[in-house]
Formats: sequence, C-alpha cells, structure tokens
Amino acid sequence: MKVGDLVKFSKEHYSAPGFDYTEDWFGVVVETGATGFHYPINEIKIMWTIHGGSTIMHYDEIWWNKLSYDPFEVVYESR
Repeated sequence: MKVGDLVKFSKEHYSAPGFDYTEDWFGVVVETGATGFHYPINEIKIMWTIHGGSTIMHYDEIWWNKLSYDPFEVVYESR
C-alpha cells in the first residue's frame, strides 16, 4: 500500500469474531513508513470514513505481523 490508495478491511478481517463492524469502512492511506508512535517500527496511517465522519488510525507491523491474513485490501491504487 502507498499514500493515496483507497483501502478497506479484508473479508478475513471483518469476518473474524468481533470485527464485523469494520465491514463498511473505507479509508485513504495518508502516511506510510517509520514515523509513528513506535518508531522505528513500520507503521501505516489510514484516514477512515466511519459513520458519517472521519478519523485517522495507525497500524504497526507488530499488530499485522501477528495475523494469519492480510487485514487490508486495496480498492483503488493511487497513481
């Protein structure tokens, strides 16, 4: 994923118990790289449109490396 990509949570993610609320979330990748809370750990920031508003959330490799699936799916790639 790169900055500007339109993303959503993958079916594997929102089908997992307790994560069904993320099925209709769409977001734009606003930052990638090691610039977040856990520097120098790789991190991605996504601005989500949720329930008529928006919020920016960060996800680091500590979280996604523990999963047996890819939590995000690129819907549209930026140029």
